[in-house]
Amino acid sequence: MSNSYNPSTILADPSSTVAGREVTFETPQRMANSINYCFGRGHCTNVLSQAYGDRSFNQDASTFTEMSQWRIPLVSLQHNQLECVVNYRLHGSSANCDAKFSLDVGGSTASVTINLPTSTNGIANGTISITMPASDQYYGTLTMEVVGAGSTAEVQIFSVMASWEPLTSPLSAGAKYQYNLTDAFYPMGTTRTGTNQALTSRFGHHMIDDIEIVRQRMRSYLTWSGLYSASSSSSLSVAAASEIYVGVGLIGLFASYPLIPTGFEQLQGRKLEAHIRTIGSITFDFFGNRIEITRTAQTVGWTIVTLEVDNATRSERGDTNAPYYLASIEYSDDNVKALVSASPSASGYNNPTTLYPTVDAGNDGNIIGFTLMGV
Repeated sequence: MSNSYNPSTILADPSSTVAGREVTFETPQRMANSINYCFGRGHCTNVLSQAYGDRSFNQDASTFTEMSQWRIPLVSLQHNQLECVVNYRLHGSSANCDAKFSLDVGGSTASVTINLPTSTNGIANGTISITMPASDQYYGTLTMEVVGAGSTAEVQIFSVMASWEPLTSPLSAGAKYQYNLTDAFYPMGTTRTGTNQALTSRFGHHMIDDIEIVRQRMRSYLTWSGLYSASSSSSLSVAAASEIYVGVGLIGLFASYPLIPTGFEQLQGRKLEAHIRTIGSITFDFFGNRIEITRTAQTVGWTIVTLEVDNATRSERGDTNAPYYLASIEYSDDNVKALVSASPSASGYNNPTTLYPTVDAGNDGNIIGFTLMGV
């Protein structure tokens, strides 16, 4: 097949392209393998990974109840299989306890229901197969619902993970689309890079164009959702309260290290974004950015904010001095007042009196979902 790749032989020998030396056919062949491999498997890592405190993610309701919602980046418009994994256990015994994941990408929706039958710790997974819309998209919205079995069985979730499944080799021939339907990635036909085939400038331009398209691929650096609608038949001494809003206690913990490589400033298009789900409007500080979200009071929705990077705060981390930045909620007076306070009686601080998913003036101006994604 012309567009395959072999993971054991995808690296080219750079010394074979030095001026004055004969270019061996293995070099363009492995370059073609590499770019096909990058498109098929690149960034097929976790887009969601969230763990929960002991007995905080509980559900005993006998009907599906929405628990959390996340914003996740796509790998490409060709990658349409999202694997969802839960670490869980049942308190009680029932064959009717499930977790349901629903994915929305530009109005195209799909879901998977995962049965949770184990009364001891267990891992369960399922895959969402979605038909991507015929439009430009680079993110999706993932919603999780859980059903228990009343007094018979109660679901407890320890952690949730989701990742896009890679494309298998060989890639099918023809145009592939990253995030829009105008710029196409064309898999490099490896049968055209074999021995005694001419190496023309077309190969080089084709390779550069494909690299520029794959370079736009987004990854998830920080993904969080509040946990709402938790319910338990257990007493509070056994079942803990869940975290619904971003609060002052997350300052210093709500953090990630996005990679800002050389040439980041020259990249065109999307580079680093915060996707923030709020109830109404809020203003707070994150990663050196003053974020002001304006939304109709007591309405819930996602807002996309393009983040700026201050190179003066660049952090060279680890033995390799890789250019990672610390992206976190800052400890500022404004944040202490804007985020949910640990001092319920303090005047002038954010002390919600209503628990989401109920929405009213008692919880207006709070963050219930947050994703940091970038190239």
